[in-house]
Amino acid sequence: MAGSLGGSATVTELPNSRNRKGLVITLCVVAYVVLAVAVFWPASPWNNSRLPSSPISATGVNAYGYGDAAQMTWFLAWVPYALRHGLSFFHTGFLDYPRGVDLANNTSVPILGLLAAPVTVLLGPIAAFNILLRLAFASSATSMFFVLRNWCRWPAAFVGGLAYGFGPYMVTQGQNHLNFVFAPLPPLIVWCLYELLFERQRRPRRMGILLGLLAGAQALISLEVLALLALVVAAGLVVLAVSSRGALKNQFGNLLSAAAPALVAFLILSGWYLWCLLIAPGHLIGPPGAVNTLQVYQTDLLGPIVPTFNEALTTHHFSIATRDYVGGDFSENTSYIGLPLLCLLGYFAIRWRRDALIVGSAFLAFLALVLSLGPRLVINGFEKSIRLPEALLTHLPVFDDVVPVRFSFIAWLFAVIAVTIGADRLVRRLWERPLSKRLTTAGRIATALSLMLAVAFIVPRVPFQTKAAGFPSDTEGVLNVIPSGSVVLAYPFPDEDNTAAMSWQAQDEMRFRIIGGYVTVQAGNNGFPTGPNYPDYGIGSQPLLAQPFVQEYLTDGQFTYASPSADVDPHRALCRFIGTYHVNAVIFWNHGVRSREIKRLFLSDFGVPSRETHNKQLLVWLTTPGGCHA
Repeated sequence: MAGSLGGSATVTELPNSRNRKGLVITLCVVAYVVLAVAVFWPASPWNNSRLPSSPISATGVNAYGYGDAAQMTWFLAWVPYALRHGLSFFHTGFLDYPRGVDLANNTSVPILGLLAAPVTVLLGPIAAFNILLRLAFASSATSMFFVLRNWCRWPAAFVGGLAYGFGPYMVTQGQNHLNFVFAPLPPLIVWCLYELLFERQRRPRRMGILLGLLAGAQALISLEVLALLALVVAAGLVVLAVSSRGALKNQFGNLLSAAAPALVAFLILSGWYLWCLLIAPGHLIGPPGAVNTLQVYQTDLLGPIVPTFNEALTTHHFSIATRDYVGGDFSENTSYIGLPLLCLLGYFAIRWRRDALIVGSAFLAFLALVLSLGPRLVINGFEKSIRLPEALLTHLPVFDDVVPVRFSFIAWLFAVIAVTIGADRLVRRLWERPLSKRLTTAGRIATALSLMLAVAFIVPRVPFQTKAAGFPSDTEGVLNVIPSGSVVLAYPFPDEDNTAAMSWQAQDEMRFRIIGGYVTVQAGNNGFPTGPNYPDYGIGSQPLLAQPFVQEYLTDGQFTYASPSADVDPHRALCRFIGTYHVNAVIFWNHGVRSREIKRLFLSDFGVPSRETHNKQLLVWLTTPGGCHA
């Protein structure tokens, strides 16, 4: 990674006026914004009824009303509500009643909630999510563009911004995970580090403050992304220190001077969040899931070269094959880079091996890609006995809950930097180097074809699919019968696959609390009912309350809890549950495997519904502990 800069910080300016340069930059940014809107067309950025939905399972957990996108709208709704009522951003009693939830241990993106608060209040949390999602693509591309402009000419920087902001990683995660695609800060963090280590043209203390603020803001968007980036960069710094041990003070002096200001700025911005995450009463102890379960989500060795359903240039065979990669979780299969781009990455690293920026970025991309492979090598879905470096992370605090495949984001970040700068160098050499006319023409054609091929293989399949809710049109009016501050029990029981009640709650400005919810909570020994000796890690399903039959019976499916006991009287169990937890209202939505028998149970115990939708698909009962018939 050490070596001369090779002119990497020198940018050849276009022979135009400053106004024209500003116009070009403006047009590039506008292009990113237009593309970010277009990839979700016809759903508008401020749409308040549609959310992204994976075409692989359009009626399953990735459809509207289910899963991570719906969960994120709840988190966005919580921030302005907490602001107005003087509540903590990082704890809520409105989910998983009566225990409550430590939101710092969830993907609650408080800084994005603040950013979108005006939209959330005026248009609702779904519109806020949609605007932030478009902004994620556009701002990530724009950030990379401005960073690359420091090292190469604007056409290359524009394409590099496109690749970063609309590449395979962003496209795959962008259909589910706002916290992973809102990524304008990592390129800026990389630029700060490069400035401190190599360019050293700015005051280190000011750069340290900037670096700390960027890192703190990133922690409030996704601490996991920050941790993965920090780990890869730290490994790179070790290699750099070893290779330049004769000039350590000169190489690392500015970085050391910036360290204290960076730490102070980081703690000022994210200290409260970290305290709630690691120390505050109620914080989670241990990783959010069993380590061996998290490690299943790892890059397949063929993942970087086999295009998925999300790429425009793919085949039906490849689309089917890649569904089984990464433990069968399509939304996490983010490792695709493309064979042409990988070849260019290797070529540029060798061709400009004395350029610290290119070879360093290529090395870090390769390192991150290796870490994304997980603890054991997997080839085309089959695990081999070959152990890999990532297995060491499972024994380290903080990193024991790493999902290996997410290192692919860091690999993509540095691959884009290395290939973009390398391509700019190559094009400049071919156009400026005095070669024979025939050789120059051949070189230009070969270069153009290779670069076009690399770009073509990462072009996404667009537009992305969006889906409106399947709730009855008069759902909001029916739910208004529930008194403010009520405790609500809902069927299907709120969990990862059934976030409907969370959506109603978020869109109704948190008028009621719900039992259950799709959030990570401390499992305890009764987190899974299949055995008493499970470890004390956080999980997405709620620990069973007294009268566990109710949760088991109301859950739509058999994957969260065991089947309810046939020896328990459903009527008595439900009535005791209502009385124990002071449930004020019960909601039934005609959706799920037990909907008919659940409806009969509710009608038997609570009588005629207090309110129902026009198609009788959603029913509401106002309840009292003594009003249950059993």
